[in-house]
Amino acid sequence: MIFTNIKEGLRDTKIMKFLKNQNVSQIIPFLLYLVFYMIWFSILERLPRTRFFDLSSELDTYIPFIVEFIIPYLSWFLFQAVWVVFVFFVDRKTYEQLTTMLMIGMTVFLVVSTFLPTKISLRPYYIESRGICAFLVRRLWAVDTPTNVWPSIHVFNTTALMMTLFTSQHPLLRKNAVRIPVVFWCGMIVLSTMFLKQHSVGDVLAALALNGIAYVLVYNWGFVVRVMEPKKRARRRRVM
Repeated sequence: MIFTNIKEGLRDTKIMKFLKNQNVSQIIPFLLYLVFYMIWFSILERLPRTRFFDLSSELDTYIPFIVEFIIPYLSWFLFQAVWVVFVFFVDRKTYEQLTTMLMIGMTVFLVVSTFLPTKISLRPYYIESRGICAFLVRRLWAVDTPTNVWPSIHVFNTTALMMTLFTSQHPLLRKNAVRIPVVFWCGMIVLSTMFLKQHSVGDVLAALALNGIAYVLVYNWGFVVRVMEPKKRARRRRVM
């Protein structure tokens, strides 16, 4: 009885009504894809492979190692989640385009990493710096191997997220007050992949090239994974 009253009370709250009106179940397919991606990626990280293609280049040696870039690098995880949810609520068409681009890039990355394992040899053997940033870098390197790096998903996803600022027609996403800080921080995230020696210049360039291909597929050719709204499904059943 108590749980029934609590359930009914939650159902009548403004938040629950808002979520119901927004059809939040439409975000489930992308969440399921993320689970699929993480399972596949975890398997790749644990496969006992001995041959990798080293993508380190001489150009990478001119880029200094700066531990402070761990801040934008780690912020990528929160930024992704917040931005995808934000776009979901303000512009559903742009959300579908964005998640399609993300799935294209991550799927290409998984396929490449499965059949063409890559690595980089750029990380310094010893981090001389002290402090919280150096500590975070050490913790990152303890769990993240310098393998399966091409193309950089950090860079691909960041660029795809940034594109929504210029493809969406929603007035909020077109405001300079939103665009300028987001573009700046996206740039910091992209740079962090190289200044932390997480990726080579080649990984970054490959991600940007893949962004261009995915952009043509999604925004020019209209290849978009759409989630049909419940009302439309019900209407289709009645017609049939």
